[in-house]
Amino acid sequence: MSQTIDAIYENGVFKPIKKVRLKDKQQVQIQILSKDDWQKRFDKALKSIRGKAARFSPQEINADIDEAIKDVRKKKRAC
Repeated sequence: MSQTIDAIYENGVFKPIKKVRLKDKQQVQIQILSKDDWQKRFDKALKSIRGKAARFSPQEINADIDEAIKDVRKKKRAC
């Protein structure tokens, strides 16, 4: 399971701001992004998505979203 957490680096230790659900001694990999770096990456991804989505009408996009929701619900019920 992947998750993103906000943390503070203090006295050589990363301290999560909110409670993190991990097993004791579970090994994880940490990628450090400043808020500015994260925002730049997010803005770039959003620009790319908007550029690709511009080829489709809002009705086509909504139909695809509705179909995806149905598929997810169907898969959840099968479990």
